[in-house]
Amino acid sequence: MLCVCVVFIVTPQISSSTDVALRFIRSYGANNELLPPIVSLGGASEDVQGYVSEFATVEFDLRSNNYPNVYARLIHCQTDWTEDQNAFLSDVTNRTTLVDWKLAPSRSTYYTHRGKIQIPNVQMQLRFAGNWKVRIFDMDGDIVLGEAKIFVVKEMASVNVNFMTDFYEPKAKVSTIALTLEAIVRSGRGTTLIDGYQHSTVFYRNHRWNEPFMVSSKYSEEDNPPSTTTGTAGILNAGKVFRIAKIPAENEYRVLDLTNLAMYPFTGQPVRMPLSDLRRNGMFIQRADDGAMVTSTVSGVNDEYVPIEFLLNPDPGAPSENDVFVSGSFNQWKPDRTWMMYFDETLRLYRLRQWVRRGRHNYMYATGRVNADNGLVDNLSYEEMEGNTASAGIGYLAFAYYRIPEYGGYDAIIGVTASNIYLSNR
Repeated sequence: MLCVCVVFIVTPQISSSTDVALRFIRSYGANNELLPPIVSLGGASEDVQGYVSEFATVEFDLRSNNYPNVYARLIHCQTDWTEDQNAFLSDVTNRTTLVDWKLAPSRSTYYTHRGKIQIPNVQMQLRFAGNWKVRIFDMDGDIVLGEAKIFVVKEMASVNVNFMTDFYEPKAKVSTIALTLEAIVRSGRGTTLIDGYQHSTVFYRNHRWNEPFMVSSKYSEEDNPPSTTTGTAGILNAGKVFRIAKIPAENEYRVLDLTNLAMYPFTGQPVRMPLSDLRRNGMFIQRADDGAMVTSTVSGVNDEYVPIEFLLNPDPGAPSENDVFVSGSFNQWKPDRTWMMYFDETLRLYRLRQWVRRGRHNYMYATGRVNADNGLVDNLSYEEMEGNTASAGIGYLAFAYYRIPEYGGYDAIIGVTASNIYLSNR
């Protein structure tokens, strides 16, 4: 049995040949935006039912002068997303042009076409478990428009996750609450697995697929938060434990609801938030969507992008010594330099104007530094503006990786599970 998890990274590009620009891209389970993009092929075990789907929907918005002409291709990767240089794994003919297109509302100026791809489909097959990159190309000039991540899971093991509250030493003056996560991986019924091949478990916060927490005996863990420590113990048949300690607990997500047309009308001009957001530290209670973006209640005529002005009040305290960014479901929790705020000395507020798709969004404010080479953000952290609390019900997924010796050897995902601090056994 195979499971598929489709995850996309926005890498906006403009094709000079046809003036095609990728504005936004995302994925979710079947037709439910709240579900993580995990698909079970051939049926799912009871352990994973409830958060897997029969297929994943990949949705992307383009700005194009003409009707878009695109295709998508698959590249198999190792656990750390290094691309496998193996023609058996990454067949160059494994691509798809099956895109369901929809025109943007007539008054839309930010994007012109929305495409949807169902994965897998009759053209694009998923033949091996593990990590996959999906590259979307403009066929005119064969130019890369964006890149996606896909998790393909063949269930050969069971995975359970336990949560424990912990403490760490934050750099900012916030609470010291952290989490320790441990995944227990056991051989599935009727399967014979070799303990030495079971080398890694990777944790992700739900819908935040660009922030992996690696616990591995094979791959580097240097991208984990500096506060964390990791360890493994046990054997696979009895239950092999992969633990990561001292992950900052963060806070519950803020909510930006652009489905309120009276509060956020489309005028063509930036719409300022009615009140500035405040710096947080203690418990924050709001009914969020576990990091997802929800647009199902927006009618087709209003399914557009609205220019929004975000406002953040850094009081109590001085403005940050680092750059401040807006991060959320509207940018796939991966802000770049275009999502960096500036501090208005007159208003004493951080400000940012950005196009945001109409819908209900989860978001937070982060600090870090823009990398001059790639425009991305280094050392992204939420603690200074958001604080930490053990009450945040953020969901986590855990993927168990196993080395398959066939076809020259490749990393397969043999188990997956999801949980949060309220559902854990500990």
